[in-house]
Amino acid sequence: MTAARFDGNRQKSFNLRVVCRVCSLSLIFSVLSVVAAGAETKNVKIMMDWVIQGTHAPFFVAQDKGYFKQQGVTVDAIDAGKGATNVAVSVAGGVYQFGWVDLPSMIRFNAANPASPLLAVYMSFDASPLAVITRKDAGIRKPIDLDGKKIAGGPGTAVHDTISILLKAANAESVKINWVAVQPQLFGPMLKRGEVDGTGGFTNSNIPAALELGFTLEDLFVIKYSDFGADMYGLALVTTKKFADENPETVRGVVSALNQGTKDTIASPQKALELLKRNDPMMKLDIEKVRLDIALGLTNTPHVMKNGLSSVTPEKLKKTIDAMVGAYQLRVSPDPASVYTDQYLPPVAERMPPKSIN
Repeated sequence: MTAARFDGNRQKSFNLRVVCRVCSLSLIFSVLSVVAAGAETKNVKIMMDWVIQGTHAPFFVAQDKGYFKQQGVTVDAIDAGKGATNVAVSVAGGVYQFGWVDLPSMIRFNAANPASPLLAVYMSFDASPLAVITRKDAGIRKPIDLDGKKIAGGPGTAVHDTISILLKAANAESVKINWVAVQPQLFGPMLKRGEVDGTGGFTNSNIPAALELGFTLEDLFVIKYSDFGADMYGLALVTTKKFADENPETVRGVVSALNQGTKDTIASPQKALELLKRNDPMMKLDIEKVRLDIALGLTNTPHVMKNGLSSVTPEKLKKTIDAMVGAYQLRVSPDPASVYTDQYLPPVAERMPPKSIN
């Protein structure tokens, strides 16, 4: 064998060994990638903002129709909550992997708990549910009319603590409200007895509560924050940044399922209510229909109809953040990217809301 032929064979042998090593490394990396993907948490629990009501229909529709399962996720529980702070603490502490929290409350929670920040991954309410609900005969039609009026909702309630946002937006900062600090369950009865002129809270909570006490929609007048330039985002699906970073496919799966459940609820709210009724026979469908109609009005806004569900704009997100920083005198204004991300959303085409069929 000549030296040239020997060197050529040796070079071929060397090249073959290199190719084999490269293939082996590729195989190892592929296996590691599969193992890593399989290592994600696929069993999750979700906490709602309050007791289970019509507002929460999209989650139960997604569960009933198997949308979570289709995404490879098992939802072990969709549980009632006890207010934004309770939900935020439960998610931040890892008791629940996801929660439904209004974005302004999440911003405030993160400011107070920088070591365990939450991250919004799907915006359900494109408009804020914050409002002052009044008796129509009180003659309150705009924020300036609230001056001197008795409104149920003391310190610690959402409207009391954010009323400065509404008044500033409406150029009514001189208004002095006579706040009546009582427990939320007393708001409706006091309104009914005429002991207060109105109540502060979420439209999807306080309006149905008033209806249950015998009011009609014609008896009430609602001053919505969004009608007077204080338009902020509302309820959002949140998780911890740590969970999202470690379980991106699980987060995408939950978001995709909720998105489809939301679309189905928009398309057929009556069927969604009937599903909830099967789970809770004591549910009053007439009241819950009003509640769900209000919630869908906050979800399926003109902006959403044009741009898709969870189409968050940088301008409105910044406005929501700035409003909360001002209302609560937060020391640091959070980076919008730390408040909400769209990286787990399905494509826009899959987020376009359908026409209602009933």
